Amino acid sequence: MRMFPRIKSRGRQVGAPRQWRGWLALWVQMRRRHRTPPPPPPEPAILLTTDGHGLIYWALNFSSPNEQMNIYRSEDGVTWGTHTFDGEYLSAGFRDCGSEPGYFRVCVGDDDGMPVLPYSNVVYSAGL
Repeated sequence: MRMFPRIKSRGRQVGAPRQWRGWLALWVQMRRRHRTPPPPPPEPAILLTTDGHGLIYWALNFSSPNEQMNIYRSEDGVTWGTHTFDGEYLSAGFRDCGSEPGYFRVCVGDDDGMPVLPYSNVVYSAGL
């Protein structure tokens, strides 16, 4: 069987020095990819969403040994009281806080009801 020479798209043969440089570039690129460290794990976060009428939903990207969620309410979304507005089980994933309009945020609570960081983002709900 006869081997054909390597030909570029314009019909010229590829010389040995160009083949060597191409192979070297590919080898260096693969070596560089293997040496890059893996990306760091994502930071713990709680995503809070609302339907705008009092129903708030949360999703966590981490697992927690505590099952309590602390729900905080604010009039202006800037100042937050030290006491929780309401509480719910973590596994529920939602809570109806439709009685009062305001800004809401949540965090996981420990066995004593104290907040465990991180806090969620802040959402506004207009109530019923």
